[in-house]
Amino acid sequence: MDKKKVTVGILAHVDAGKTTLIESMLYQSHQIRTLGRVDHQDAFLDFDHQERQRGITIFSKEAHLEWKDTDIYVIDTPGHIDFSAEMERSLQVLDLAILLINGQDGVQSHTKTIWKCLEHYHIPTLVFVNKMDISYHSKEELLKDLPSTCIDFTEDYLEKVALCNEDCLNAYIETQNIPTSLLQQAIYRRECFPCFFGSALKQEGIQPLMDAIVQYSLDKDYPSDFGALVYKISTNEKGQRLTHVKITGGTCKVKQKINEEEKIDQIRIYNGQGYESVQEVSAGTICVFTGLSQFEVGQGIGNQADSIVPTLEAYMNYELVLPSGVDPLSLKDVCEQLSQEDPQLHMVYDEKLKKITLRLMGPIQMEVLSNRIYEKTHIQVGFSNGDVLFKETIQESVIGKGHFEPLRHYAEVHLRLEPLPRNSGMIYESEVSTNELPQNWQHLILTHLEEREHRGVLTGSPITDMKITLIAGKGSIKHTMGGDFRQATYRAIRQGLMQATNLLLEPYYDFTIHVPQSSLSRVLYDLEQRHAKVEVQEDTITGKGPVRTLSNYQNELTALSKGLGTFVCQPAGYDICEDAKTIIAQKAYDPEKDMRNPTGSVFCTHGAGFYVPWNEVDAYMHIQPKNENSQSYRSVKYTISDEEAKRVFAMTNGQNKNKDKHKVKPKKKKIDLEKVETKPLVQKPECLVVDGYNQIFGWQSLKGIPFDSARDELIDRLSNYQGYRNCYLIIVFDAYRVKDSTHRSYKKGDLEVIFTKYDETADSYIEKHVSEWKKKYRLIVASSDGLIQNTILAHGCQRMSARELEKRALSTNADAFKTFHTL
Repeated sequence: MDKKKVTVGILAHVDAGKTTLIESMLYQSHQIRTLGRVDHQDAFLDFDHQERQRGITIFSKEAHLEWKDTDIYVIDTPGHIDFSAEMERSLQVLDLAILLINGQDGVQSHTKTIWKCLEHYHIPTLVFVNKMDISYHSKEELLKDLPSTCIDFTEDYLEKVALCNEDCLNAYIETQNIPTSLLQQAIYRRECFPCFFGSALKQEGIQPLMDAIVQYSLDKDYPSDFGALVYKISTNEKGQRLTHVKITGGTCKVKQKINEEEKIDQIRIYNGQGYESVQEVSAGTICVFTGLSQFEVGQGIGNQADSIVPTLEAYMNYELVLPSGVDPLSLKDVCEQLSQEDPQLHMVYDEKLKKITLRLMGPIQMEVLSNRIYEKTHIQVGFSNGDVLFKETIQESVIGKGHFEPLRHYAEVHLRLEPLPRNSGMIYESEVSTNELPQNWQHLILTHLEEREHRGVLTGSPITDMKITLIAGKGSIKHTMGGDFRQATYRAIRQGLMQATNLLLEPYYDFTIHVPQSSLSRVLYDLEQRHAKVEVQEDTITGKGPVRTLSNYQNELTALSKGLGTFVCQPAGYDICEDAKTIIAQKAYDPEKDMRNPTGSVFCTHGAGFYVPWNEVDAYMHIQPKNENSQSYRSVKYTISDEEAKRVFAMTNGQNKNKDKHKVKPKKKKIDLEKVETKPLVQKPECLVVDGYNQIFGWQSLKGIPFDSARDELIDRLSNYQGYRNCYLIIVFDAYRVKDSTHRSYKKGDLEVIFTKYDETADSYIEKHVSEWKKKYRLIVASSDGLIQNTILAHGCQRMSARELEKRALSTNADAFKTFHTL
């Protein structure tokens, strides 16, 4: 029988003693022989040189120990507010959290942020009050700062726990005791929070805490099917990509295939810097996979669903400032790696402006990131002053409608946009039955809703605090492709936003200021000018104000209070922007000129598409409400013009008769059908096979474009060409010079992109498969390589040069641009 497995996260405000607590737990469980210390720069888990220099935890790390026949996987998380995103990524794999409180300082600002996160993810929590050996506060004083459900488990606690719920109360009344199973349930429902006191540095109170982990944690019943959740991506000193996961179902073995595309090379269980390689792991285990390259933080593997969207995010956007003469593209690889490790950075390379932007939570994170980039590239980067990240929402519910119908394409989507309470994020749902719209199309629409941040119409900032519900949709079996629903969905959102009353939101801080009485009035006046709302108690000011006006406020406070004031803040989410009109005017964003995010729709008549502005689309929609007060929808027939109607009526009155119908025709010679072997003529669908890199080097319009950008541009142009040509498209890129690369491919409708394996060229791949493709398709191969052209002709297929395909693709894309964007 497998041991009980518990994943425990250690969370706290900076300097509360998290790393020291883990050090003590490892020592008590005999995992380490000597105790390290943070201030001595020899702690077991703080092995990164920047962590040792600063004396803080920057990256989350794993440790593994055994205690009373239980496997305990411990995750040490950063305590500094600048690395809150790193802390939050670990929460979704925890079975139990230990919240540390510094016995000297009590509950601090960041402790409240952590408490909100634990509440958001519904994580049962034990509280450990550390540094009691040097604290001048009593247990009672420290407990007053905590919720009443936090109960001292080092003394008589059953009577207080009995008040948590009815089952505990009944058990206590009958037996003067509460069974462990009821205590476990109360803790896991977050109805009570056991508190323990001690000193991690002096090994006081550690064993009772570890006993509580074993006693009060539930033995989970995991599903039998394999599943895992990725909670971290890291890179070791050899440049090897490590995928940190928790197994959430079944078992997993080395060399097991994942999604039929990749396989696991190694399974490692880390303990600090060291690790143990194992052949198999079971549900409940925290481990690391090597060999995977496609999975991202928060993504589910196997039967595990993806994690929910994080609640903590950066409020400021910065531009990376590079030394003179340094091309931003030289940082592309390192930026991709950093983005994989920390998705909350939102690193973006703007090809037109040649700049890299990213989001950061504070100056310490900025310094750490700058040092990491220098270590990897020897390029010393700086950062701009930073811009506040605004968001937008709506004030009332609206219906947004989007339609996309150029030639041989079709999709229509209707969405209901509803406002949600502040800081609720985005929710996407469908209330359409599968009888009205097939499930696969509904899933596609919801995927397009979730796949990116959608822009508002006030400043082009991301939208938030909104519930978007799919209420109607329509497609065509013959003409609808996946990209059609993407276009219709995006346009429906924008059309709905154009109708709504939109609100501009900005980020806020909750803050506490301590200032001498002599400076109080000056500080209060200054805060009022910064649109902050405050409360005053003696020399303490608490309040809430915009990040835009309070950023780096400690410097201002120092000047106002002659160096005696202190400013402590924590993120308070988004709220209404007080200077909305000014900000909107400064941004000067015109939603109807944003060609990447159109507000109108594309309809079709007489075989050609035409653009309809957002405020006129209702009259053209193919789906209409059943009645004015109904939320249900029905499909209606297309409308036709008077001229079209007259032509149809004329045809029904005999004017469409064939004049040659009654002419005497010569007799045909009789053929003995029994002697003739008849073969049905089958018209195969057309397939265009493209040698990708041959086209990139052969197209004049792609010269001078960075290699990866040229590849993406080629795929986009050929995708549009394929949509108009209505053929199957295969694009082959060779990876014969890329070591350790394996054959991989992906499909989007009738488009298939293939990357060959190491030591295999695109030419050889096409030559190998041309006979197979020829059986199913009328084959056209686009390549300017003479050898592959001869091979194609030998197989009886058609060939096309790179220049010819470029000419056709550019002509198609130009026509598409006119069709989609001509007002």
